Amino acid sequence: MVAFQENIEPMIRKLEELLGLSFKIFLSTAIVVIVLGVYVANLLFGNHSLKVLQGLKNEKTILQKEIVTLKEDNARLHKKYLEWSDAQ
Repeated sequence: MVAFQENIEPMIRKLEELLGLSFKIFLSTAIVVIVLGVYVANLLFGNHSLKVLQGLKNEKTILQKEIVTLKEDNARLHKKYLEWSDAQ
C-alpha cells in the first residue's frame, strides 16, 4: 500500500500543477458534474421525459375527440330508440 502511494503521488502532484487546483477538488467537481449530467439525461430521455408528456397530451386530445364522437353517436342512437319505441 505504501509503495502504491509513493508511486502515484508524483503523478497526482503533476496533475495538480496542470489543473491549477487540488486533485480532491477536481475529483469532487467531476463527480458532481457527472451526477448532474445523469440527472438531466434522465429528465430528458427517461420515463418522465418531455416526449412522454407530449405523447400524453396528444392522447388526451384524441380521447377528447373520441368522447365527442361517441356522445353524438349515443344521441343519434337514443333518438332512434325513442322513435322505435313510440312506433311500438
